[in-house]
Amino acid sequence: MLRKFLTNSNKYVPLLHRRQQLIHDQQLSTPSTVSTVLDDETLLDQSHIDEAVRVNPLLARVSPAQWRNVHETLMNHGLNTSNFLRIATGNPEVFARPTQRLVDSMEFWRSFQFTEKLMFLLLTKYPELLDVNENMRLRKHIGYLKSFAGTSKNVWKLLMNCPDLLEQSERRVEEKVTYLKEVMRVEIPEIIKSEALSKPLEEIRCRHVFLVRLGIFKPRPLKVDPDEPTKNPLLYQITNKSDNEFTTKVCHVTLAEFEAFKGLYARELKRKQDAEYEDEDMQLVRGYKKH
Repeated sequence: MLRKFLTNSNKYVPLLHRRQQLIHDQQLSTPSTVSTVLDDETLLDQSHIDEAVRVNPLLARVSPAQWRNVHETLMNHGLNTSNFLRIATGNPEVFARPTQRLVDSMEFWRSFQFTEKLMFLLLTKYPELLDVNENMRLRKHIGYLKSFAGTSKNVWKLLMNCPDLLEQSERRVEEKVTYLKEVMRVEIPEIIKSEALSKPLEEIRCRHVFLVRLGIFKPRPLKVDPDEPTKNPLLYQITNKSDNEFTTKVCHVTLAEFEAFKGLYARELKRKQDAEYEDEDMQLVRGYKKH
């Protein structure tokens, strides 16, 4: 879980992308937000603070000294006032962080060489990432993501689409990557562009099998040119949509049909699992008899 990586992680936010969606919805519901481009990107005045408090009332507890200190710290590390206000509304806990901890976190993310612009986009979209300090386990985990994503920029794309990858073990991620590559035969660039790795393997498999049985998804031949067009739905169409959107827009069936399939498929998998356990038990019995 992400809390194993983060120091004093935000207690009321279990998943980063869900919180970002909440803040995004709050901003869309207001006529004017702190995301508006400021006339002076270095200036922080009371009107900006008032607007931030309106977007996130938790900020009313922050003292003027805390506003000045955190703003100055992040400005010194390249963030402008608009980005600072996005971080403040998304993660009020940033004001409780000691200055050096914020500095260390900025340097930690800078070390992955996403480029300044991409790093700032990541931190403003998921401000809780500023809660991390130097952490060898997290550094190793990001190194693992790079081992199959290929480049730092691709790791950045993965985190932008699937921030909860930081919560998952390498084993869980590898199981999904293996299924996507070897069973669905999806190329890495398509995986990176989707939210697939943020979904449980069981959900990915269920949707894939449903499409296969409908005749909508057919595995690509092993030696086919990856650039050759396919009639299969793209991975993001399979994994990034709600059940209702997936069934009506991708599968062209009703949600009730998919719900019925999920129940039947779960029972089918359980029968297979029970049969495998019985086979293992029989093999053990035969082994004992030989002795």
